Amino acid sequence: MSLLRKITAPPQAGQPAAPPTAAENLQQLMTTAGKASLFAHTEFVKKVDCSRCGAPKRLPSKTAYLYCDHCGALVDYDFRLANLGTNAGYTNTVYRQIIAPVQAELDRARAFQDKDRYRELNKGVYLDWLRQCPQAASPRVASDDDFRDRMASYLTECTVVRDFDPNLAMLDVQFNMAVRGLKRRPMPDGQPWRVSDEIWQVATLFQQQMEATYRLLDQRGVLAMDPDEAPPGVPIRMEYSTFCQGWIPHLEPAQADYLLGMFGLTGEYARVDVTDAETRKCGGCGDELRVLPEARTVVCESCGRKLDVAGGQTPCQTCGAPLSFPVGVSRIECPYCQSETHRI
Repeated sequence: MSLLRKITAPPQAGQPAAPPTAAENLQQLMTTAGKASLFAHTEFVKKVDCSRCGAPKRLPSKTAYLYCDHCGALVDYDFRLANLGTNAGYTNTVYRQIIAPVQAELDRARAFQDKDRYRELNKGVYLDWLRQCPQAASPRVASDDDFRDRMASYLTECTVVRDFDPNLAMLDVQFNMAVRGLKRRPMPDGQPWRVSDEIWQVATLFQQQMEATYRLLDQRGVLAMDPDEAPPGVPIRMEYSTFCQGWIPHLEPAQADYLLGMFGLTGEYARVDVTDAETRKCGGCGDELRVLPEARTVVCESCGRKLDVAGGQTPCQTCGAPLSFPVGVSRIECPYCQSETHRI
């Protein structure tokens, strides 16, 4: 038995059961009929505060990239949504399939310190991965070719910096050895297997890896390449969220709470209880979105454009459709009638 497991007595008759822990909430969302699942539950929202404006996330997201409901800043990453309707490792599986044919050449480029070739090969891998798995990234990768290219360049440069640094390479070796040392314990009734206590060494090494990696990426100016302009601290939080959501189905609830605490994550999900949201129409793609009354800038989760909702809606001069214009834009082509319209 893990020393981290908490032993609690069952509630006595007539007494209310204790409220579920953060990990139990998350495990409930990631489990269907006793089997591991990462299907999204649209009636739930991941609880996180925006690091730019401080507002809490209240509206559910269609995408794995979670944006602030008030200022449009990137706030977190939801691994469940990245794998919506698939098995837990779908996006990772696709990545491995894409990189496999060029892995030997990547290894040679790395061994000979050929950064240019390594960068070229990785750029092709990331572009293909973003095309096949747009749900794992910002919604703009599916609708904006330039944004997708910049995102692939950003991911590529992160990989180059990480893989060519000797100190990070040493941490990577230690991490991979620790992962290989993990043991899986089968569970009855189709429950997800449980992982051995070596997971704590894996988690500690992962944390050390990420802290060292993001310090270096910041020093080299790579974080400034992020086309999503994530606020400081958000990218590493997204790494931690992905790591925890991947392992939580294989931990006991008390262990999962401890894991979330290691990375400073609440891991809590709450049912959506929003009655004051208004419906707006995106001036970029025409899709409808829900907007809170106090919102200033929001991201359309269909096309990824940032919309100036504080500026109100402008009716199309031809068909009259009320449109929320993208930030900094005064003229658009109406997504409904394709006529040019502008703010009055």
